[in-house]
Amino acid sequence: MAKQKNEGDSVVAQEYLQAIYALSADSKPIKSITLSKWMKSSPSTVHATLSRLQRDKYVKINKKKEIQLTKSGLEKAEALTRRHRLVEAFLCDKLGIPWYEVHNHAHILEHGLTSLVEEKLAEFLGYPETCPHGTPILGGRNSLPDEMRYLHDFDVGDVVEIIVINEILEESIELMKFLQDKSIKPGEKHQIVDKTEVTRTIVLESNGATATLTFDIAERIGAIKID
Repeated sequence: MAKQKNEGDSVVAQEYLQAIYALSADSKPIKSITLSKWMKSSPSTVHATLSRLQRDKYVKINKKKEIQLTKSGLEKAEALTRRHRLVEAFLCDKLGIPWYEVHNHAHILEHGLTSLVEEKLAEFLGYPETCPHGTPILGGRNSLPDEMRYLHDFDVGDVVEIIVINEILEESIELMKFLQDKSIKPGEKHQIVDKTEVTRTIVLESNGATATLTFDIAERIGAIKID
């Protein structure tokens, strides 16, 4: 009799594990309602999938109903995320797919890669350190600069270089297109020209053009200060 596959081997479960991994970068508790919004799924569907992931020991849910990856769940999510970011790099750097679109295309293609193809892809790309959005690719540079902070932590007058766009923001093509149009991408430099607590907005300026971001967005864009 064929051995039954774990739930973690299914495409849906893989997407859930990646979602939990991405949301954990916010350092905020992850609950079913959060996951339901991210996955655009009904609470009952989320509950059923989480139950199977718990059964296979990929996730655990504490007394506060907070979702956490187990050790095996984290290992699985990290492996899936590495594959996703390699595909993003391939699509953007080699096929010329627009920077703001590659995230969604990668989600479709990544599930068809075998381990051998994944490693050959990494070799073909020259083992890139980051995906096009600046996030470290596991197996390459596994940490961001120690001096990196998020945009909402800087002061008016600071000049910064964008380092990374949090994967949570990548879910919105419209937002990513806005960031591209405003050159808010890794390697680009901007000055903080306004920051308003009342409206929770921050204004960046680069080459005479300005862009206004909410704090919710600014706290998910990493940068370093340029002296």
